[in-house]
Amino acid sequence: MKRVLTILLCCLMAFGLSGCGKSKVEDAKKNLQESYEKYGFIEKETVDVLVAKFNTEVVDHSSLNVASTDYLTKENNQYWYGLLEGVSLVVVPEKYTGDQATDIVDYMLIFVNKTSKYNDEALTYTKKLIKANYNKATDTEIDTLLKEAKDKSSSGKTAYNGKGISVGYLDKDNYYQYQVLRFYK
Repeated sequence: MKRVLTILLCCLMAFGLSGCGKSKVEDAKKNLQESYEKYGFIEKETVDVLVAKFNTEVVDHSSLNVASTDYLTKENNQYWYGLLEGVSLVVVPEKYTGDQATDIVDYMLIFVNKTSKYNDEALTYTKKLIKANYNKATDTEIDTLLKEAKDKSSSGKTAYNGKGISVGYLDKDNYYQYQVLRFYK
């Protein structure tokens, strides 16, 4: 979705720079506005801020471990926070600098090794992750997003809430992950 928005924005700029007709620019603006209306958008957040929001959800509504820098690994331009054996919170920034205080989150996910015995806890973490990314989400909305994400996973699609996030599910041989993607204006 971000790629679509980026492409639309680039097209808008290209049309403006190339002197194309006013109608093409207006069409691009209209398409971009329709995308915002369909998928929604949220404010940009840094890694530190969203991890803190995730930790608040975890502490306030469960007895699970929080994401701690004591268990942080920076790998492949991503931030990996160990939560439980075989379960991690992974934060992928738009542009990796290695500074959680300034890197803007592109998407976050709960990574679960299939050998982990903490599948139920991983699902609880996922619900807290959705809530951290969109704090107005109800339990019913979160359950619906998770079900839709699993249902759509075979086609590579995600479940949109229309308010700036989508939820994806990826199942591989050795692991599975729940992803929360963010859409910015």
